[in-house]
Amino acid sequence: MTISKKLAALSLAVSLSLFSVTPAVMAAKAVPKDVNYLLGMYYGSGSVFLLREDKGTLQIVYPSSSEEKKFSMANIFPLKKVRFDSYTLYEEGPLVTMEAPVHFERDTDGNGIACKIGGKRFARNFFPGEGNKVFRVEITGDYQSLKDAAPRADMPAKLQQGTAGKLVRIRSVIPNVKFDLRYAGNNNIFGVPLYNAGEAFAEAETVAALKKAADLLAAKGYGILVWEAYRPWYVSKLASDLLPKDKKGMMPAPDKGEDRNTGRVVDVSLYDLATGEAVPMISDFDEVSVRQLPDFSGGTEQQRFLRDMLVSVMTECGFTQGKEEWWHFTLGDTKGWQHLNIPYGQIM
Repeated sequence: MTISKKLAALSLAVSLSLFSVTPAVMAAKAVPKDVNYLLGMYYGSGSVFLLREDKGTLQIVYPSSSEEKKFSMANIFPLKKVRFDSYTLYEEGPLVTMEAPVHFERDTDGNGIACKIGGKRFARNFFPGEGNKVFRVEITGDYQSLKDAAPRADMPAKLQQGTAGKLVRIRSVIPNVKFDLRYAGNNNIFGVPLYNAGEAFAEAETVAALKKAADLLAAKGYGILVWEAYRPWYVSKLASDLLPKDKKGMMPAPDKGEDRNTGRVVDVSLYDLATGEAVPMISDFDEVSVRQLPDFSGGTEQQRFLRDMLVSVMTECGFTQGKEEWWHFTLGDTKGWQHLNIPYGQIM
């Protein structure tokens, strides 16, 4: 079979059965850095595919349709290493057997930048957080003026109805919790802080449930890393005000508020109890890419395992995972709870 026919078989995926990519069920080993630097999304010749790792093997994951963005249902092509960055793609099916040489190109930092399959070249499209690529929105209006005005804004009366949650310091209940409050610093989609705070707060029942999750995770060697928790309504308004017009849909409108205002939402990740270091997860917080989707099947086996382990523990403790962000967890239904507007410095 000619290389062109083999590549056509890859693009159409006619020779493979459709696989459902399932979560890992046991702890997975870390992937060597030189291999990890190759993983990601590649484009070319009208096709797109993921390069991921599973059980120590690199795999090309080809979507079952052009609308399939999560790669949760996909055709899988394993790669057999020949030497260095050279591999062989081989698949034997009932209709056709295909084999093609695969070679990766790297930049000076060691990141994979292209994948050659046969005679065709597929360029890598870096996700935010990879290859020095960072997602930022262009702020609308004067940042400092909007930040100064936000605390003085009046929260809509309709958002003040329902049960008012009692806010507590998360650290007062979970002493070993760690914080990486992105919106209290510059490492966020705006590139500027939205508020000043050195710790996070949440509604009392939510913190109690998070404590149960922390205890279960501790038995596995991990601790809770909080990216975001309770957010006063005025901070949500500030975030909405800063978004450019074409990005307003990224956040709820101020007159609707957001669930974080109730204190019953936490955005969390993991850190290693033995080292105290944050665990490299399948995506960064708020990186705005398909990697943040709960059932995204790329990355490494270890990353998928850790994400799914966190979800399993949080769900066991009463939380519901968000549909768009693997790190976003809500305790119960927030509809009957008031949206709060208490500044961080005034929480007793």
